[in-house]
Amino acid sequence: MSALLAAIAVCAACLLVWSIAYTYGQLSETAESVLPENLAQWWPLTLYGPWSVAALSILRAAVQRQPAKRSWSVLLVTSAMAVALCVSHSSHSVLAFVTLGIPPVTSLVCFWEFVGQFSSKQQSRRGGRARQSFKA
Repeated sequence: MSALLAAIAVCAACLLVWSIAYTYGQLSETAESVLPENLAQWWPLTLYGPWSVAALSILRAAVQRQPAKRSWSVLLVTSAMAVALCVSHSSHSVLAFVTLGIPPVTSLVCFWEFVGQFSSKQQSRRGGRARQSFKA
């Protein structure tokens, strides 16, 4: 069971890194249309900086069994902004919208699954303790 959880976590982390890297390039290209090239390459950090901080905060909260509503809000807003900005400079075909819009959503879903590996392990431990104390 631990190997399966580890495999899920590794797959989610790899796909998360890939989708952020892909989206970073798309956001950088979008910024190049209005910013100088040397500034445009760093511009996506203004979006993924808060995304990363919120992600780390959510991981901390999951490990400590605390709610992270504000951090999830930041993650959702920045992911929605990434989708909107990636799609904004595409051709207006459905295929372009899907191709450019899916990676930010994928990063959000993969992160959600990654966090689930921490919280489901802790919830199953709590459930086991609750059942043991109920039987006693």
